Amino acid sequence: MVLQEEVAKMMQLPCDMEMSRKSGETKVFTLRRCDESDVDAIVKLQQDVYDALPDKSIFVKTKPEEFLESVKLDYCFCFMDGDEMAAFTLGVSGRVSYRNYGEYLDYDDEHLMKTTSMDTSFVSPKYRGFGLQKFFFELREEAAKEDGCTEAVTTIAPDNEFSLANAYKTGYEVVKTMVIYGGLKRCILRKIFE
Repeated sequence: MVLQEEVAKMMQLPCDMEMSRKSGETKVFTLRRCDESDVDAIVKLQQDVYDALPDKSIFVKTKPEEFLESVKLDYCFCFMDGDEMAAFTLGVSGRVSYRNYGEYLDYDDEHLMKTTSMDTSFVSPKYRGFGLQKFFFELREEAAKEDGCTEAVTTIAPDNEFSLANAYKTGYEVVKTMVIYGGLKRCILRKIFE
């Protein structure tokens, strides 16, 4: 669980954070915002994570041009282990766009402007178990709240038990299930910010 001091600290980026596995192993990662120079590393990490998945249908890859757009407009953060990108996350800011998941809930433009989309997070297989994905949920929420968003929406495959568990732990609820992404079934989850 992220402590309030950690939430405040993480908004002053870059910063070093010590993360732990249940085994007791600890590692210091550098948490920072991403920029255009990171797009190639983001695309490579996404491909590495995708290649390691036994069930490819649970993960829809983001296009390089969407990453390029997002590092300019949205909440893009990464954990670095030295020069290696260990994990990446992307939250689409409250804006009118096909990338705003409020579209799946038929939100009007005014509502979309107050809704952030928890778009994607991926962690290199060698860095799993440090709680990086759960941390990313909280980090993107804090960034969205600072921008005036009042809720977050995300999509998760019904068979992706790990991601669903992380979403439930951080307060998301399934509000709809539908077929999107060219024929893939997804849960649409929402969290109203307090």
